[in-house]
Amino acid sequence: MVSDQAIALIDKVEKALTGTIHDRFLQPEIFRTLDNPDASRNEIEALRGKIGDEISLALFSIANSVYLGTLRRGDAKTFFEVVNRLGLHHVKALILTLAVLHHGRGDEELELLFARSYATSVMAQILAVQMGFREEAVRKAELGGMLLEMGRKGLLVYRKTVGDEDGILNKDFMDAYHPYLGERLAAYYGLPAYVRFMIRTRALVLDDRDLTLSSVVRMAHEAVQASFYRYGGRLVLMCTTPRPATDTSRTLEAIVADKFRAVGLEDRLNIIRIPSTSDQ
Repeated sequence: MVSDQAIALIDKVEKALTGTIHDRFLQPEIFRTLDNPDASRNEIEALRGKIGDEISLALFSIANSVYLGTLRRGDAKTFFEVVNRLGLHHVKALILTLAVLHHGRGDEELELLFARSYATSVMAQILAVQMGFREEAVRKAELGGMLLEMGRKGLLVYRKTVGDEDGILNKDFMDAYHPYLGERLAAYYGLPAYVRFMIRTRALVLDDRDLTLSSVVRMAHEAVQASFYRYGGRLVLMCTTPRPATDTSRTLEAIVADKFRAVGLEDRLNIIRIPSTSDQ
């Protein structure tokens, strides 16, 4: 398939995804409310009933797994608090992602892609922290990791709901063209320009002296993808055995495990304990 034909197909998929398929999964007023800077606390709180119990509970779990350094923020009591804690764009992205997962429950491809996207988000956040990025940039890395493959997710949803009579929407096509669709979907849902840049940029981008944030997200994605490929859809991490008297609830291992547990992905994480380097 030549590029012009591919882009024409992407146009068709985008139209379907942002039309009938989108409306079937989510009520459009959800995003109108989230995009309204004058939305009241009561209007935001009312969204909880519109997104459904499964997605709502997942958002609360994710919000409750937010850390400041090694300290948990504590439990969010209201949906308004969830939105404030996670951030508007993050909530929008999670609703989109979780809606696809909810309606594709039991579908191995969609569940695997959700797990990989979530793992990328967690690892991008950790890498950004370790590399000294500020809190705002860390949140951007987390969001970018979650949405990096939103175009691939869209192509899968289209293939499973509309069909693919010509067999065009295969893995090779998705590998080549999912960033084009992902960037368009990110724009349609009003997601920030930096997210669209991360989606469309496949190479590592260097600043004058440092790796850019998009490069951090890309490295997280490649590491997660390699682990999922090698270990049958799981993120495998090797963590050193905590030293005696260490508060194990505040280790990086515990934080990662908590984040995976928050969305029911415990089975997608395998942590292998190894001796610390000082013990060898």
